[in-house]
Amino acid sequence: MEPAMQQDERTKVRELLIATKYGVSASEMPTIIHVPQSTALDIIKELIAEGEDIHSLGAGDNPEELVLYSIGEIDEGITKIP
Repeated sequence: MEPAMQQDERTKVRELLIATKYGVSASEMPTIIHVPQSTALDIIKELIAEGEDIHSLGAGDNPEELVLYSIGEIDEGITKIP
């Protein structure tokens, strides 16, 4: 993959992670931002390794492609049953 394409996908993933209040899974990224799931997971792992403030919800209980990720706190109110 060309470096410019990689940077564009990285930017898309990072901006989506910043924008989401409730987190987003890698499995949703092909639909939302047209980045393949495996590429999105690789980018998320790179961002974590670089020290980005990635939060997750469901890690350890779900396959990694279904874990919700966000840059910044995830509003866990979505997990509470009224």
